[in-house]
Parts: sequence; C-alpha cells; structure tokens
Amino acid sequence: GDPRLKDKHIGIVAGTPPGNNMVANGLMANAKPYPLVIDTRVDSSAAAMMHDLATDGIDAGILWGPMAGYYARQATPAVTVVPLVKETTGPRLAYRIAMGVRYADQEWKRELNRTIGENQPAINKLLLSFGVPLLDDDDRAITEDPAPR
Repeated sequence: GDPRLKDKHIGIVAGTPPGNNMVANGLMANAKPYPLVIDTRVDSSAAAMMHDLATDGIDAGILWGPMAGYYARQATPAVTVVPLVKETTGPRLAYRIAMGVRYADQEWKRELNRTIGENQPAINKLLLSFGVPLLDDDDRAITEDPAPR
C-alpha cells in the first residue's frame, strides 16, 4: 500500500470490496465507516462521505465510481475522482457492466449489442455528464466520446 495513507482518515462504505484492500494494507484503524444498507429516500452514505470530505472530517473517501463521480461533480470545494485500478491486494475494484439475456434469445442479444455499439458515444456523453468515471479495456480513463464504430 501507499505509505502516505497510513495515518489518514479514509471513508469507506461498510461491507464493500474496498474494505478488504484497506484491511490488507493496514488502513482500517483510522477508517470512518458509512452504512451500506440505508434508506436512500431520506439519506445517502455517498453524500455524507462527500460532506465529511469537504469539511475535513475525512482525508479521502472510497466510493463506487458512479456515486463518487456524481457527488464529486457537485462538491464544493472541488474533489478529484481517481479510479482504483492499480491495486495489487484484495479484490479487483474496476468492473465492466454487463447485461444478460436468456440463452434462447441470441437474436435479442445481437440487437442489444448492435444498439449499444451504435449509441456508445451518446451513452458515454450521458454518463460523463453525470461525472461517472469510465474506463477502457486497459483501465485508462475515457474522457471524451470515442469515434463511432
């Protein structure tokens, strides 16, 4: 782990995979947990973590990328979202999103794949407009729309 993090107060949503990485790197002693199970109609662990980050209640926070990006986009003062793609211990922290179809629905699968491929620039633009961090197949940040295929 990064020795610069040893004495830092790091926010973590309890019971999520990054907690394993924090344990493996000896970072749990100063961790601030946020609840995983929460009524999001009235509360948000991500919003609470970002508030604590803005008010120096924590030094850093580890959140699911789409939530982190969304709240970081609104944060004052500004915060930077850094996808955790170089971790060498614990579970992998960057995943692709997939859809599944029934085995018998291969034509539907092809139609979905074609539609997604044709609309990928618009999909990326929408996600990026909400601050969602996007990664390519080599875990490099996607910061603009790719050329249409």
